Amino acid sequence: MSLRVLHLSPTWFGDASVRGGGERYPLELARAMSRKTPTRLVSFGPRESLECVDGFDIEVRRTWRRLRGRKGDAVGPGFMTPLVWADVVHCHQARSGLTAMATLAGRILRKKIYVTDHGGGGVNWIRRLRIGRWVDAQLAQSAFAGQTLPKLGKRTEVVFAGVDHTKYVPGSEKVEGRVVYVGRLLPHKGIEFAIRGLPSGASLEIYGRPYDADYLRFLETEAASRPVTFHTQASDQRVIQALASACAFVMPSVYEDYRGRHQALPELVGLAPIEAMACGTAAVVSNVAGMPEIMPTDAGAIVRPGDAGDIRRALQPLTASVDQALREGALARDHVVRQFTWDGVAARCLSAYSD
Repeated sequence: MSLRVLHLSPTWFGDASVRGGGERYPLELARAMSRKTPTRLVSFGPRESLECVDGFDIEVRRTWRRLRGRKGDAVGPGFMTPLVWADVVHCHQARSGLTAMATLAGRILRKKIYVTDHGGGGVNWIRRLRIGRWVDAQLAQSAFAGQTLPKLGKRTEVVFAGVDHTKYVPGSEKVEGRVVYVGRLLPHKGIEFAIRGLPSGASLEIYGRPYDADYLRFLETEAASRPVTFHTQASDQRVIQALASACAFVMPSVYEDYRGRHQALPELVGLAPIEAMACGTAAVVSNVAGMPEIMPTDAGAIVRPGDAGDIRRALQPLTASVDQALREGALARDHVVRQFTWDGVAARCLSAYSD
């Protein structure tokens, strides 16, 4: 008999909620898992609806309240009916009231509970209520992510993240000198260091939603008189085309942002570098959190966070030679297809559920 799997996420991937990696992960994982076993994804919004995203239905329940006013910590009773239906409950965002409520309800109903953290949410109610031992396992995106929550779950398994390698594919040609960044425009992304580290003769295309108006203005000032273009409303298909045409992808995330604030969890793993590599583009990422764990040894580079000079030295050979970019991009694509697909993540999760 197939397991019935329920994925729970406080927010969902869409313009009406949040378009971030923490929302894309449960969407893509649930979609891949639905090809193997009965699977549902439930989230929260201002009203009940059924949101179809790339052919997969997200069941949006009405938000009862946002704990401490945080958008990423939405809760409501609407998850209970799907929870009763499920054999396995997989919660996304460890630091959320939803995960704590599902763990408590799952304990009463004798459901198997698993948690994957994405660095969002709000208060760590699991820790405050001391119910981490009731979680069957933490299924972490990276070894780094697992280490940040040592008391969550009876055990920790690393399942990583993935990419739809049939959707994110290499393009017909690369544009000499083109560098691409894809991700939310937030201070911990360190995008200013990519702008400052752009090699001579190269250009930078920045794709992402602006969630911090002050930071966007700061970046626009940094980019003045430089070959930098912002795309804040691009479709997924346009992003894929940009990734495939680039000679390099850059993700310069930092622990200390431009305001001097510390970010302990800048990138638990990094979906965008995986997607870029699937498009046949070498990635240059900063040495923060879980990103080094996904990088190949023979394509792209790992640079010091907050070091524009280090970024420039890593980007220069890729932007100066299309042939070099193609060689490293092919190796990056092979690395991702072998190790980081959503089907692979789904299989690892299903194996963990059965243990």
